[in-house]
Amino acid sequence: MSNSDTTQLFTKMCRFTLMGACALIITACADKNPREGHDYRQNHRIQVASEPIAVTITLPSSGTALSPVDAEKFRGFLRTFVQRGKSHVTVETTQPALARDVLMNHGLREGEFILTRSNTLKAPNTLLSFMASKAVSPECGDWSTSPTFVPSSKLHSNFGCSVQRNIGEMVSDPNALIKTKPATGKNASRSDAAIFNHQSGAAKTRLFDSDE
Repeated sequence: MSNSDTTQLFTKMCRFTLMGACALIITACADKNPREGHDYRQNHRIQVASEPIAVTITLPSSGTALSPVDAEKFRGFLRTFVQRGKSHVTVETTQPALARDVLMNHGLREGEFILTRSNTLKAPNTLLSFMASKAVSPECGDWSTSPTFVPSSKLHSNFGCSVQRNIGEMVSDPNALIKTKPATGKNASRSDAAIFNHQSGAAKTRLFDSDE
C-alpha cells in the first residue's frame, strides 16, 4: 500500500470517527422522553371551564307570549343552554305557574328547569340562570425558543397554537373536547338529515334527553 493510499484511509477513518462522536453528542443532548413537548395539542391545551349564564325577562300580563324584546333574549338564552348547558335552568320568580307556562310555550322542556319562588324580585320580572361550559383558548405569540436547528427536535414554542386557538373559539359545545358523543353511523342520508335539521332549526338533542 502506497503512502497516498494510507493517507486517504487514515483521513476516512478520522471522518468516520468524528461523525460518530458528533452523533453521540447529539444523542446525549436529546430529550430522554421523546414524546414530551412534541405534541402541539399538549403544548397549547384548550381548557374547558364553567361560567354562569343569566337573563331577566318580564312575564306577560295576559297569555303566555313574551314581548318581542324578551322573546329574542330568551331565544339566545335557550340556544346557549342547548349548546353548552351543564345544569338545570333555575327560574326565580314570584309567579311560578305563569313562568312555567311561558317558558314551556317558548321552547324550554319539562325537566330542564327548576322553579323557585323569589322574595327579592318584583313581579313580573323573572330571573333565569344555568351553568354552561366554556372553552378557554390558549394565548399565542410565544417566540421564546429558536426556530433554527434544535438537536432534540422539539417543536417551536408557538407551533400549532393558532390551530388550537381557532378550534377553541369555534367549538359550539366545549364538553365535546372532554368527551365526544358516540358516532351516529356512516349512512349519508343520516348526515343529510343532520345538516337539514341544523339549517331548518329543527329540534336538537338536549342535555337531559335520554340516550338512545
